[in-house]
Amino acid sequence: MVATAEGMKPHRRLLSRQQVVRGALDYIDQYGLEALSMHKLGATLGVRAMSLYKYVADKDDLLDGIVELLWTEIPDRPPEDWREAIRELAGSLRDLVHNHPNAAPLLTSRQGLLEHPLRVCDGVLGAMRDSGVPEHCAAALLRTVFPYGIGYALAELALPASPASGPCSEIALIRQISSLLSGDASDELVRTALLLCGECDLPGQFQFGIELMIRGLDSYMDGFVHGQLRTQAVATEGTDYVSGQ
Repeated sequence: MVATAEGMKPHRRLLSRQQVVRGALDYIDQYGLEALSMHKLGATLGVRAMSLYKYVADKDDLLDGIVELLWTEIPDRPPEDWREAIRELAGSLRDLVHNHPNAAPLLTSRQGLLEHPLRVCDGVLGAMRDSGVPEHCAAALLRTVFPYGIGYALAELALPASPASGPCSEIALIRQISSLLSGDASDELVRTALLLCGECDLPGQFQFGIELMIRGLDSYMDGFVHGQLRTQAVATEGTDYVSGQ
C-alpha cells in the first residue's frame, strides 16, 4: 500500500509480471538463490507476498520466469560467419553465468524448451546452413557448445580463489593445490595436479576449447566432402566400366 496526496488514501502498487521476475532476479543476484522467498520478494517490491500471486502462479512459476529472463541476455541475431557465430554464442553463455552466478544454476536445473534459446539456435543453424555446413554437423556442434559454455563458467565459479600475485604467489599456489590432495598421493599424481591445476589463463583456455571445436568441425567437413567425392568418382568409374567406355 502507498498513500496518495489526495486525502492520503492508500492504494495498491501496480506491478507487472516482468517487474516481479526482474525483481526476483535482482534479489537473487544480491542475496543468493536460497534466500529468495515470496515474502522477502514482496517486501523488496513494496507489496504483500500474496499480491505477487496475481503475476506468478507460485514460486516454481517465478523461477521459470527468471530462467526465461536470463536467456534473453543471449543475442539471437548471430554474425553471418558461422565460426564467429559459434564464438559469440559460447562467449555469451559464459558471460551469462558470470553476470548472474547466483541464478546460473537455474539454467541447468529447470526443465523446458523456451522460445528465446530456440531462436538463438535457429539463428546459428541458419548461419551454418548458409555456409554449407551439413545440418547434422551444425546440430552436433550446438549440442556441444551449450553445455561447454555454461559448464565451463560454472566450473570457474567453483574453483578456489588463486593466491594474490606477488613474489611468493607460485609457492602459495603449490601449497594450495597440495592441501587438496591426499597425503598418499604419489609424486607423479602431485606433478599431474600441479600441471593441470596450476596457473592457467581461464579465459584463454575457454577460447582454446572453442577453437578446437571449430577446427575439428572444419576437419570433419573436409573429410566428409572428400569422402563424397571419392564415392562419386568410384560410382562414375563403375558406370563407365559397365557402359564399356
